[in-house]
Amino acid sequence: MYNFLLSLLPWTKKEWTDFFADLAPLLGLFLFASEPRNIMIALYPELYFVFGFGMLRLISCAIYAAIQQGKGAGLQDLDIPKPIIGKIFYFIFVPFFGTILLIALVCIISLLIGFNFFFYLMIELFLSVATTGALETNFNFLTLYQSLNSQEQYYIWGIFLFALYRYLPKLFDFFETKAYKKYNESWAWVVMGMPKIPKQNQFQKMLNSLRSLLGAVKNPSDLWEYTPLFYFGFLFFYFGSLILMIKLPVSGPIITLVIKAFVEMYFFRMFKAIPNQQMKLLK
Repeated sequence: MYNFLLSLLPWTKKEWTDFFADLAPLLGLFLFASEPRNIMIALYPELYFVFGFGMLRLISCAIYAAIQQGKGAGLQDLDIPKPIIGKIFYFIFVPFFGTILLIALVCIISLLIGFNFFFYLMIELFLSVATTGALETNFNFLTLYQSLNSQEQYYIWGIFLFALYRYLPKLFDFFETKAYKKYNESWAWVVMGMPKIPKQNQFQKMLNSLRSLLGAVKNPSDLWEYTPLFYFGFLFFYFGSLILMIKLPVSGPIITLVIKAFVEMYFFRMFKAIPNQQMKLLK
């Protein structure tokens, strides 16, 4: 039990700083003492930045993957035949086939953008409910932003700086390491612009602690065996947070931000591999 509780907390200095950066919107309680749910307004610029970053990663991965697939189709290796009939066929076939590949690329990217946009709309709905406290209320961020005083607007931009601290390094690393070239390691690169989850990752330390606590004998070799648990856990936290926002306008935003900080920390742990020696000690 002790090891499991410890595994839930941040382990390193970087995780502690990121954790407190995610809790930075709580500083807005000093400005919105009468309306605590307004501290969620500061998450809107973060939402727009993260969504734009996700679209940039997605399109980069999709375009590079499509180019590589096009090269694999052999179009660039075709030689112009010498007979006039062959030349006519060549100049008709190559543009026609290339156009088909281009249309297919546009359709695929459009579908993937729509897939990601669905999650954006879910977060948009969540923040609207978090700010207004009702599902039927129309919410406009710019209108509300303009109605705030200068001190409250500075607060929103200050919290946005914390978001840049969290995500700008990931944006630079994505292009410096040319991560979009790793699309063939996992289709998650093309679908979500995310790296492949290593089988031995830091998140498994928590799972191993939980299995030890429950006395489970089974030792899953793949993290995806927990996919149903992650899915239903997401639904529980999402709709549970919406209920908190509506029923508890004072403490709901605080609880939700704490949950968000923990979920983001656990999410990034899934992509951090740990050495085999450390993994053996955790089993």
